[in-house]
Amino acid sequence: MQRIVEFKAEDGTVLRGQFHASKGASAPGIVMCHGFGGTQEHIEHYAQFFCEAGFSVLLYDHRGFGASDGMPRQEVNPYAQLADLRDAISYCLARSEVRTDKGVALWGSSFAGGLALVTAANDPRVRCLSIQIPNVSGHRNGPKMFTDEQMAELRRRLAEDREGRLAGKAPQMIPMFARHPGELATFLLGIPKRILDPSPTPTRWLNEVTLRSIEYMFDFEPAGWARYVAPKPIQMILAENDVCTFTDIQRDVYETLQAPKRLLTFPGGHFQAYDRYFKETSEPAREWFLLHHKSP
Repeated sequence: MQRIVEFKAEDGTVLRGQFHASKGASAPGIVMCHGFGGTQEHIEHYAQFFCEAGFSVLLYDHRGFGASDGMPRQEVNPYAQLADLRDAISYCLARSEVRTDKGVALWGSSFAGGLALVTAANDPRVRCLSIQIPNVSGHRNGPKMFTDEQMAELRRRLAEDREGRLAGKAPQMIPMFARHPGELATFLLGIPKRILDPSPTPTRWLNEVTLRSIEYMFDFEPAGWARYVAPKPIQMILAENDVCTFTDIQRDVYETLQAPKRLLTFPGGHFQAYDRYFKETSEPAREWFLLHHKSP
């Protein structure tokens, strides 16, 4: 059964999302959250899929996005998102549909894959995790995403934005996806269909984030936490042609993880995980959770 839910983060910000309750008695819980600049609608088909396998699943919008409160709007702040994820775990475990003795599993995609990795390394309530196309290194990703000239322009705008905010001006914004050739955006490619139209549920998604979100993206370095995930089982599912979070960087970080771990790939690009390769990404995640979270 799917319900619309809301809960408060520690600072009082109201976060909203969906709770998919398993049929019958209480079940092991999974907490999910969307990637960079996304909304819950982009990944709700994964939540439904995991619920059908006997899990109770919490899926929510990050603060400042979609149905959730929070200012500034459209700002990807991984440090706030990490704190919110731990509050989401608390909310999930407080629900009667969730077995409190099992802790939770985490599922994260893209930027949220990094959030899940860091949280698993630090929160003892996390039992296992499966992450796909994960952001693992902002410092290494940035120079591969943008040319030297583009990086210089972004740094100039970021400094200008910081000065403007100190003066009380509104945050500068930048497109998520380039709307025309030559436009500087977070991702220099067209808008993927699944992002624009994640039917059957209409999306609240907007094709913009605050400029500071780019700075946070460059700064965020989940790779530094990888060695601390063990002994929690972690699965990484990678796109073989990922030009957003970069397969070679992900493989390097995977090698620093300790067992138990598993690496899988699918022959596509970053955003194809959500539609064309849904079967190749959802089924292994379900198997991982059945093995490491639902078993006694």
